[in-house]
Amino acid sequence: MRNLTIERRFRGPPGSGNGGYVCGMLAGLLDGQGAEVTLRKPPPLDTAMAVERRADGSIALLHEGALVAEAKPGNPGIEAPPAPDFADAEAASQRFIGWQFHAFPGCFVCGPEREAGDGLRIFPGPTGMHMVAAPWSPDEGLAGPDGTVRPEFLWAALDCPGAFAAMGDRPGTFLLGRFTVELRGTVRPGERCTLAGWQIAADGRKRHVGTALYDAAGAVAGIGRAVWFDMGSGV
Repeated sequence: MRNLTIERRFRGPPGSGNGGYVCGMLAGLLDGQGAEVTLRKPPPLDTAMAVERRADGSIALLHEGALVAEAKPGNPGIEAPPAPDFADAEAASQRFIGWQFHAFPGCFVCGPEREAGDGLRIFPGPTGMHMVAAPWSPDEGLAGPDGTVRPEFLWAALDCPGAFAAMGDRPGTFLLGRFTVELRGTVRPGERCTLAGWQIAADGRKRHVGTALYDAAGAVAGIGRAVWFDMGSGV
């Protein structure tokens, strides 16, 4: 058994880890490029949590004996739309609903209060009905030993565009429940990447969404499918 600690920098809501980053950290403990991670409780910050490997190959993340998250191999089972043009993604980002209201403005991924080099500053804006896009040029500090952006940051980048695709044009508070991602490539710091998010289905409070990360050539570097929970209007 080992421990996992989520540093405060990597928060989503003020008191818990960003869902995509936490899921990516757990996925990194599994073999393979695809994983399904289910969040059971908000992951606490700056707190050692136990990682338990189960006999079936899955992983459980525990805090004081309570189940926080569990991960197992998986595949999102969806395909991505064509990559948005970088200039179009930049224009969409200007329409980011989070400029007017943001439930978690300090979020590591999409928080407008985070400075460049600290947060990812991914601001997905609408391109159609329940579809969003954003540009992203990863910071140098996100690179691993091989010079490419570390996988957990790719998971994080794929996270929040799904929330804004689920949100549509109504400001609200959404929390990630399950995230399944397949990484298909790599990106490098400074690369002109784009992200897309789209709603697949709505089921009561649940929103099923897809997200994709594209490299500078428009190839899919990562694709995800997520379940988000609508916690209600923010205004």
